[in-house]
Amino acid sequence: MYRYIFICLILFYSLCTYSQEKPTQTNEEIIENYIEEISANTDKEVDLTTLYEDLTYYLNEPLNLNVATKEDLEKLQLLSEFQIENFLNYRKNFGQLLSIYELLNINGFNEEYVRLILPFVTIEKVDPVLSFDPKKAVKYGRHRLFLRTRNVLQTQQGYTPISDSALAASPNSRYLGSPWHLYTRYQYTYKNKVAWGFTAEKDPGEEFFKGTQKRGFDYYSAHLMVKGIGPIKTIVLGDYIAQFGQGLVVWSGYTFGKSSMVTSIRKRAQGLKKYSSADENLFMRGGGVTLSYKNFDISAFVSKKRIDANITVVDSLTGEAEEVSSLQTSGLHTTPAEMSDRKALGETIMGGNISFNYETFRLGLTGITYEFSSPLIKTPKPYNQYEFSGRQNSNIGFDYQFVLKNTITFFGEAAMSQNGAKAFLNSMLFSLSPQTSMALLHRHYERNYQALYAQSFGENTNIINESGIYVGAIILPYAKWRISAYYDIFSFPWLKYETYAPTKGHDYLAEVSYTPYRRVSMYIRYRHKNKPTNIPSSVPQIISGIQDATSQRIRYHIAYRLNRYLEFRNRIEWVEYATEQKRDRGLYFYQDVIYKHQRIPLNIAFRFGIFDTDSYDSRIYAYENDILYAFSVPAVYYKGSRAYITLKYSPKKNIDIWLKFGETYFSNKDVISSGLTEIKGNTKSEIKAQVRFSF
Repeated sequence: MYRYIFICLILFYSLCTYSQEKPTQTNEEIIENYIEEISANTDKEVDLTTLYEDLTYYLNEPLNLNVATKEDLEKLQLLSEFQIENFLNYRKNFGQLLSIYELLNINGFNEEYVRLILPFVTIEKVDPVLSFDPKKAVKYGRHRLFLRTRNVLQTQQGYTPISDSALAASPNSRYLGSPWHLYTRYQYTYKNKVAWGFTAEKDPGEEFFKGTQKRGFDYYSAHLMVKGIGPIKTIVLGDYIAQFGQGLVVWSGYTFGKSSMVTSIRKRAQGLKKYSSADENLFMRGGGVTLSYKNFDISAFVSKKRIDANITVVDSLTGEAEEVSSLQTSGLHTTPAEMSDRKALGETIMGGNISFNYETFRLGLTGITYEFSSPLIKTPKPYNQYEFSGRQNSNIGFDYQFVLKNTITFFGEAAMSQNGAKAFLNSMLFSLSPQTSMALLHRHYERNYQALYAQSFGENTNIINESGIYVGAIILPYAKWRISAYYDIFSFPWLKYETYAPTKGHDYLAEVSYTPYRRVSMYIRYRHKNKPTNIPSSVPQIISGIQDATSQRIRYHIAYRLNRYLEFRNRIEWVEYATEQKRDRGLYFYQDVIYKHQRIPLNIAFRFGIFDTDSYDSRIYAYENDILYAFSVPAVYYKGSRAYITLKYSPKKNIDIWLKFGETYFSNKDVISSGLTEIKGNTKSEIKAQVRFSF
């Protein structure tokens, strides 16, 4: 294996010695990096459809820089605060841009950034502002219909035959439905003015048009969003998300945390927005509106739906839940036990935001209140004494942002929960020179701050029991080089899950990227994290103490475009996870080949990878090319290989077909996984298929 790695690295080194003309498609790599890093920080299977739509919206609808507002530029996700402020100031002083390359005259832009944003923007003459015309919306709107399925080819334990008597004795020992995953989605859009659609999904193991799911799909979602009608800035009906401030009060949907984009730490709130993902939890259901008056935006929203919960006390007469111990977020309803938790708890949410926006500063006030139909009473544990319990809670927060001399941006939020506990986040972004930008962030979340619908910057999953200071910097020392680094030190004043004592830790990353030619790009990254945890004990009731848990990762990645049709990518990554009891290491190497046929509308993405890790703790994540809106960032661990091939074929202008086959082989295992997902054997294969109709 090591000889193979060495040969491939030598091969790609030799390829890089030839100059090329066309730029590497960094827009695709930027999106992949975002998704890969989000997935690597969670063990959940996440649906990132809404996030992907944000990142790719301007690929389909390029942003006209001559009319782009500050809000539009923030949604682009690719520009820093200084670049946005300097661009707006340049346009104010010199008028409309005549060429994209005028950006080179603006402080903070260079050839690298112009190539980076080129696929997302355009320069066009400003048309007169026209009022919304429903007839044009109907005539010129875009329709898209997706049909998708996937399946694991090997038989899993939950689908094996079982006798009726054995099933009656153990009803949760088998899945209720078939192993096929089914998904359909319809989307209508008219520019950025109107969007409506629906999503329906059946997870593997769920029934379909029979038994517990006589209405077909287990999950249905629908939405309508209209923007820019008179004083109505946005109106949403059906399923939607709400994002305000820096996320200390309310932020639904997924969000970025620490990543190699080290200065992208400010959350760019989009207010009220449609929801079209298949995740069954991270959304609101009801309606909301944002009104604009001069420099003020006023938003109000309400949501009412039923959610999954673990029932602990049931009303003997009505059968309704009287008390629940936890909220279930998997979205799976594949066994009788999971079905008993389905929509067990009523949830009502009301909230609003008032913001004042001026040229160089922004102020906002956000409030939210939520109530459950039955009280949430968690099972007492040492670490959860200060977490929310009860039926009702509220949060309020004040956020700010202001810019000084186009070089320093201050932003932050202060919030309080109903019990009086507080959370603070304050940060600044500043430019030391045109080649150097930095970020500094401080957060302090009290141990009893309770905000169930908040997401903000931090090491913890929830906004509770954390203090920390983060410093990040980007340096452009030479035209073809980029250096990114951050250092984050954090502490947990109270106990955490699997950490039964106050602790401190740190996390730092350094990355150097080099683009020797326009078709060649590479980077090397090192990340180190120390996050203390409990020392394992053979007796659950006994706490043996706290130990350091340290992880180190080194990654080298290179992408090389041979011509406009053929691209190669290589990656090698090494990881070490160490505690007082063990030191596990892992290595993963893969080769990608991406080909776009010259004469027929066919794209092919192929990968073969080899991995060798000591345990699950030394697992390694890697993004995979997949069918559109289906995201694969699997973790590889133990010993074996991973290969896949993805095909995209467009037989007609308005029809796209995707097929993917992936297989993981384990050389040191005879059984894969456990429980209902257990596979007898050392190979796991999966197929996916999707069709998109556009009209």
